[in-house]
Amino acid sequence: MTGPRPQLYWISGSPPAWRVMLALTLKGIAFENRQLDHGAGENRAPEYLKLNPKGQVPTLVIGDLVIRESIAILAWLDRAYTQRPIWSATKDDAAQVWQDVMEMEAVIRAPVTATAQALLRGTSHDPTNLASLADACDEYASRLAHQPFLGGDSAMASDIWLYPALHWIARGTALAGPKAPEICTSLTSSRPALADWMDRFRAVPGVADTYPPHWRT
Repeated sequence: MTGPRPQLYWISGSPPAWRVMLALTLKGIAFENRQLDHGAGENRAPEYLKLNPKGQVPTLVIGDLVIRESIAILAWLDRAYTQRPIWSATKDDAAQVWQDVMEMEAVIRAPVTATAQALLRGTSHDPTNLASLADACDEYASRLAHQPFLGGDSAMASDIWLYPALHWIARGTALAGPKAPEICTSLTSSRPALADWMDRFRAVPGVADTYPPHWRT
């Protein structure tokens, strides 16, 4: 695709924004970095609210086109930049990737968010959320015992969705220390196939560079 370079507005540590950065990286798309300082309220500044009235991230701007919501951005990227598909190259495999992503949105998005926020804020955990998270990780680990990525031989949108989510949980677990539930502390360590997948994804060229900057210290 020729034309203006995409501009990505993002906040360090935001899993949805991280998904888009991963997609851009995997597809080899050069983009302009528009990192926002959440602490300084840059995502609530009038000029940004014109792009994203909810003050959320990510927002992708390409010329006059403004796209919000990470899944919509991932879908658009695969239509606009056909190299290195992230929704798979065949319609049947694409259906599986879409099914995985939509199930992640419907089934584990809420438990992931609630668990990560409870870890980071030091609040109580809902056992139902923890159980849902553990069940989902069991399913993913079972699949990853027989294939390198959820998307098959290479990382697809389903892998892109899950990778930041598990890192968010891991970040919260590290900060919570001994207060973290055992389910969180062993989420990947007790599931070798899932841990290997995390390492495999991290080793893909460029992926390690997308790790949230403020988590590095």
